[in-house]
Formats: sequence, C-alpha cells, structure tokens
Amino acid sequence: MNKNHASRILAIIASVAMITLACSLFTSAATAPPPIGPAFELPTGIPPLATVASPTRLTNPTASNTSIPQPTPQVASTEANSELMAEVKDYYEKGYLPYENGQLTTLDDFSKTRSSIKVFDFTPTRKQSQDFALWADIELDTTGSTTYPKYTGCGFAYRVQNNSDGYTAILTNDYVRMGSCNSGLSQCTLFGTTHGTGTVDVRNKTKTQFSLAVNRARAYVLVDGSLVGEYTLYTTKLLGTGDLYYGAVSDINSGYWSSCKISNIKLWESTP
Repeated sequence: MNKNHASRILAIIASVAMITLACSLFTSAATAPPPIGPAFELPTGIPPLATVASPTRLTNPTASNTSIPQPTPQVASTEANSELMAEVKDYYEKGYLPYENGQLTTLDDFSKTRSSIKVFDFTPTRKQSQDFALWADIELDTTGSTTYPKYTGCGFAYRVQNNSDGYTAILTNDYVRMGSCNSGLSQCTLFGTTHGTGTVDVRNKTKTQFSLAVNRARAYVLVDGSLVGEYTLYTTKLLGTGDLYYGAVSDINSGYWSSCKISNIKLWESTP
C-alpha cells in the first residue's frame, strides 16, 4: 500500500469518528431536563410599572402649519379706563372726591322716549352710592319751557333714602338744575351755585358729556369737561349712602317734556 492511499483511509476514519461524537452530544442535550427554579413574583405591595407614553417632541415647532388664534387686545377699553383713572386722580386733587381709592362700575344705558304725566320720573339703577364721581353721555330732545319752575331735562337722583328724600342733578338745554327732593321725589327745591354759573348750551339730539362728583356736602357738575357749577348740599342730613336713580323731569300736561338717552355711564365710588 502506498502512502497516499493510507492517508485517505485515515482521513475517512477521523471524519466518521467526529460525526459519531456530534450526534451523541446533540442527543444528550435534547433529552436533558430543564433547570428548576422558583417562579418570578413581584414583591408584596409593589404594583407593576405602568407603561407611560412620552410626549412626542417637535424638532421644529415653528414649522407647523397650524395657526393658534391670539386674543384681540382690548386697546380701546384699556385706553378709556386709563383716561378715566387719570380723571379720578384729577378730581381727587381738586377736592371733588374725598379719596383717590374706590371701585369702578359700568351702569346700563337708559332711554326714555315717551313723555310722562309725572313732573319727576325716576328709574332705579340698582346701585347705591355716597361719595362718588359719575360720567355719562346724555342726549336730550326737549319740547317746551326750560325756565324754572317749568324746566325739563334728564339726569340723576342720588343719595335717595328709604323715605324717598334725596338729591337731583338734571341737565337741561340751558341750565344744570341741582336740588333736594322729598315726598317720593315729587317735590324738589333747587340750589343756587356756590361757584360757577350753572349755565350750559346743550342742543337737542346731540351727545353731551355730563359729569357729577359728590364729596360729602359738596357737589360738582362738569359739562363736556368744563366745570359749570359747584353746589353746597345739606350739612346735617342726606350725607350717607343712598340709592342712585336715572331721572327725567317733564310735565306733558303743561306742554314741556324731554325724551332722553343716557349711555356710556361710569360710576366711581370713592372709598378710603
């Protein structure tokens, strides 16, 4: 036998031996039992963790096509309130108000287009006041006399008590009538001015800015921003808090009356 033939025989024998060994190992692994150990349990009192979904982070938020509506700034309202607060400060410095602090309220508009058989016709604002400043736009449409005692116009009654005693401030075409009333606001006595003339020139169907400020026993009326009259009130009565009314003065049976519109009404209650 030559050497080459002998080498081939030895290689065949080695291959058969290796295949036999591999088969033996595979059979042992397949038939061996699995390892035995205690089952996994969570410790008592600790719940399993919940899966929490993390929010998706936008890599470029500005690239979104969705537009977010922005609130419209109330510029006009802010400017109006700023002007009003400046006026409150001015009134306080001039002595029209006892305190610079207070509370601002917007009142409902008032309209009276039908004539009344009553000489004094008052409608509640459902607000009470003591020392205050009030601003309103008044539009008159007057027919007949505006001369005392047959005068007609529109305005306010204030510090009205439970017995219906109170003060009035009425704007007419040519005069501001300030007075005190009793007997259910049906009988009124007018005051003269302490300072100023109390005279005005108000045309029908035009808006006039009417301002009334009350500080204890003093009252002040401004028309279109100018002081037209300062009035001395009672010093021994009607000094406390009372009801505030819209007021109209007319007497259709006597031929004088006013229809009126009162709007944009702001009330500043002056408090310590």
